[in-house]
Amino acid sequence: MNINTFNIRRIFSPRILAGAIGIILITAAALKTYDIELFMRQIRDYQIITNDALIILAAWCLIITEFVLGASLITYYLPGITVSLSVALFCVFIGATMWAWVTGVTEDCGCFGSWVKRSPAGATIEDLFMLSALLLSWPRGGRPSESENKFKPLIVIAALAAGIALPLVFGAPVKELVGLGNTKTADGKDLFTLQGLKDIDLKKGSYLFVVIGTDCGHCRDSVETFNRLTEKSDLPSIIGLSADTREMIDGFIYDLGPKFPVLSISEDDFYRLLGMGATPRSILVNKQHIIKTWDEEVPTASAIMEALEK
Repeated sequence: MNINTFNIRRIFSPRILAGAIGIILITAAALKTYDIELFMRQIRDYQIITNDALIILAAWCLIITEFVLGASLITYYLPGITVSLSVALFCVFIGATMWAWVTGVTEDCGCFGSWVKRSPAGATIEDLFMLSALLLSWPRGGRPSESENKFKPLIVIAALAAGIALPLVFGAPVKELVGLGNTKTADGKDLFTLQGLKDIDLKKGSYLFVVIGTDCGHCRDSVETFNRLTEKSDLPSIIGLSADTREMIDGFIYDLGPKFPVLSISEDDFYRLLGMGATPRSILVNKQHIIKTWDEEVPTASAIMEALEK
């Protein structure tokens, strides 16, 4: 056996191939976890699952699965089972991205959350390569010694715990399942500590925040109705919030003439506020607590007053 043949076999050994895919899965799970609300919106964009509770459950389960399978592949723990389950997972990925590629329902596969933008077409091709690597990583006989396996289950259990706990640490929207709460995330960050709101004391009074996209048709059509609400002195102040560029916001204001301020916020804050809702999302806040939200519709004056009185 010459040195070149030896090196090729080492590079394409099952353990190295499995470990490489495991690192990719762990990385993808960690990035999704950090911005899980955006990841859930990306799942919804596929239009395969439409129920909000199921979307949250699917996102959480996928993160857990990627953590566990990633750790199992890296350690090559129970390789026959681990590689088989990983192949099944990538077949699901390929099926979903091919669906998005053919139907055009979304332009971002969501494989790495908000950190890496990949088209469904590109993701499908890359996943096919990774599926091939997994097939080559299938165990080729031989059994690891007991001492080699000693710590592997503990590593996999730690990965399972990380998949369960980290979404909570980074503010998974459990409130979407159990009801509305205050404006603080799980890490204590105030959602309304936003650019442009420093002069507003949210601890006092009520506000109606409207989360908008400047190129959203529903948002543009709703401006006139929101303008009429601003004329009612007994209603909370209306404040528009958008993650678009200042130039886009200025164009929105110039074209439509909103009688309420439209402030610029970060994309992260935009998606935290939007949650699983749809634009325009109206968020009624009273003394720093969210008490009511409306998606894709402008709340009536009576609906706002009724919510405030409860």
